[in-house]
Amino acid sequence: MIAAQLNDTRLGAPVFESVSQDPKFSFYWHCHDFPAPLARWNYHPEYELHLTRYSEGHYFVGDYIGRFEPGNLVLVGPNIPHAWFSDLNDVRPLIKGRDVVLQFKGEWLEHMMELCPELNCLSKLIADSALGIEFKGEEADRCADLLVSMSEQDNAGRLLTMLAILRSLSQCNYRTLAGKGYVLDIKGTSSEQVDSILRYIHDHFHEELRMSALAEKHGMTPSTFSRFFKHATGDTFVAFLRRIRIDHACRLLLEGRQSIADICFRVGYNNLSNFNRHFREQKGMTPRQYQQNTAELMLTRT
Repeated sequence: MIAAQLNDTRLGAPVFESVSQDPKFSFYWHCHDFPAPLARWNYHPEYELHLTRYSEGHYFVGDYIGRFEPGNLVLVGPNIPHAWFSDLNDVRPLIKGRDVVLQFKGEWLEHMMELCPELNCLSKLIADSALGIEFKGEEADRCADLLVSMSEQDNAGRLLTMLAILRSLSQCNYRTLAGKGYVLDIKGTSSEQVDSILRYIHDHFHEELRMSALAEKHGMTPSTFSRFFKHATGDTFVAFLRRIRIDHACRLLLEGRQSIADICFRVGYNNLSNFNRHFREQKGMTPRQYQQNTAELMLTRT
């Protein structure tokens, strides 16, 4: 019955979200409004702890449909589609700072658990998150407050708070959301095409990539490919490729082994001014400033 209700919502196939995580950090904490580009029916390979601070509405996790209100705290495992849609009206067409979101990679947490056996207390929580988890009670409210407080903490403080939140959540009252037999299905062949295209971009982003060539490779016209890619990722092909290149440039800047000009060409740019401009648009600073800020951050840690 729930699955039938989900189909009636006309959400369609979920959008693949590429989570842009700064290599300086182990996880990605952010806050956003509703409506917003990030607030959509989407899925991604990262774990996501999602707090809705304001408004009421419907939310979807896998084949689950429910109502949310302020304080709704949910942990979503990898590749589980999810979305929160607030009840809006003419008086309140925009909800500022509605969501606080913490996203992290499973590999990172697995490595942490290998290094620190004390964290094995999280094993059941992580396993249950494959169906999505909603937390209730006073401990969940305390975790929500801690999640919000991370905005005012330094980097090391955020890491400690994150681990404290996960530990507390493992001891909370919670319920799983999606049905036990739920499996993501985004039209079979479309899913395979999305995986193939994204994998190819990740493997060849440093080369000259043309949308027309990728379209031909996957048996589409350029216009059809453009619509398909926008639907699958939420980004245009050019914007998505640019984000992949800039994120990789950040990693190379952190290593500090190459000049900015060398990094520019290594990530696929053939023009330094374009690289600097796109880097500033995405990161809010020049590559040089990013490198200097990182160096200063490292010094404060020593």
